[in-house]
Amino acid sequence: MNSVVILANGDFPKHPTPLRILKEAASIICCDGAVNYLNEYGLKPSQIIGDMDSISKELKIKYEGRLIHIEEQNENDLRKALKWAENNGAKKAIILGATGKRDDHSLANIFTLLEFPSQLKMTIFTDHGKFSVVKGDQKFASFTGEQVSLFSVDQTIEITTTYLKYNLNSKKLTTLYFGSLNESINDIFTISISHGEILVYQVFK
Repeated sequence: MNSVVILANGDFPKHPTPLRILKEAASIICCDGAVNYLNEYGLKPSQIIGDMDSISKELKIKYEGRLIHIEEQNENDLRKALKWAENNGAKKAIILGATGKRDDHSLANIFTLLEFPSQLKMTIFTDHGKFSVVKGDQKFASFTGEQVSLFSVDQTIEITTTYLKYNLNSKKLTTLYFGSLNESINDIFTISISHGEILVYQVFK
């Protein structure tokens, strides 16, 4: 299990990009009640992880052999799924359904990418774009006019970019909005950071 798709219990995907990822996934881990929507869509989970308080009785019976019951109240279901996936050999996790329904859950899920202690390569796809983790020097596929935002919770990280409308040169993001509302001017852009990790958000075409 090198790569997994994790379906969180937010809004079920509607955009063609996350739906394509879901349809093509070799392994789908559902966070608790997300399986209700996956089942309605006509797909089957590989595993269902959580405290099982949001799953219908019918699906508990139908997928009895795929239930992984984890109480652990200090962790939400997404973090439980990420931990389980990594412990079972996953190297990459694409997360869908992480936003919507409740704004506080959406924010917690997005910043899990930075705060969760893991070696997994994690990306969140929403119905509008994707959040990726930046480490070291990285190049990103893009298109002219693509809306791009950078977010950092560590104000000591120095960031340098190329091929953005408003390039940064060893700049620190002193607020969460300071790196937002930028724009790509090429079919690629680059981000280099001094240490740690930041988030980049790219809006779909």
